[in-house]
Amino acid sequence: MNIFGSFKERVKTTPLALPYIWFKNRMNISVASQSNEAEICDRLISRFDLPKSFVEFGFSGWEFNCIKLAKDPQWDGLLLDGKAYNVMVAKELFHKKITAKQLWLTLDSLDFVLNYARHGDLGILSVDVDGNDYWFLEKLIPIKPALIITEFNVSFGMRPISVPYDSSFDRTKKHESCEYYGASLSAFNHLCSRSNYSLVAISENGVNAFFVRNDLFRDESERLPIEEVRLVKTYPGGSEAPSSKIWNQIKHLPYVDVTMPDANYGSCGTKLFL
Repeated sequence: MNIFGSFKERVKTTPLALPYIWFKNRMNISVASQSNEAEICDRLISRFDLPKSFVEFGFSGWEFNCIKLAKDPQWDGLLLDGKAYNVMVAKELFHKKITAKQLWLTLDSLDFVLNYARHGDLGILSVDVDGNDYWFLEKLIPIKPALIITEFNVSFGMRPISVPYDSSFDRTKKHESCEYYGASLSAFNHLCSRSNYSLVAISENGVNAFFVRNDLFRDESERLPIEEVRLVKTYPGGSEAPSSKIWNQIKHLPYVDVTMPDANYGSCGTKLFL
């Protein structure tokens, strides 16, 4: 991180954070999704009948999947993140129907989301925590959101695997590459398909998958066969990273095959696909 970047990070943890947010907002610093996720959301909202509510966790204050909806007063939303700065940004920028809460997410603390969702049908559930994503979605999928957005790890290829559950998961401490986290697209597809969801879209940068509940489909052609997905992560600037390039660095680490009914995700996991 350069000197200016380091200074910005320090500002976010001081009383200067609020003036910094005000300045960025006054300078019309754009708020957007990471890639074209907001545009995909717009398209799917126009095609499917979704309740006007969302839950997103693992968000950045200036950049997240449901950001356009957070600015639309017709929508209710719950934003959760472990960083106080991101929550502070959300509270300053978005309307009163958006609840932002700082929370370190674990399987136990997700009860907060379950309680929120009991108030009505949930339109969108967006999961991006760079760690326990699969296990969080597995716990929350029974609330039956109309649309699920989840970040998957391209590096895992089509192996149906996830990292083992760890309540204190931190990708920066798990491996020096920071690429050991989350679950594969195949793992999420397995979870969603058995819960009556179908894949409909992948973001342009190749890291976010969109699943729609099957009872909402009017046309079979709206589904996206997983075999047609090109597993390549695209970085800002256009450079690409095929899944196999990074896999060789992390393939020796513990994984859980989510298709195995007796998978023990609470311990060290199982080394697979070496």
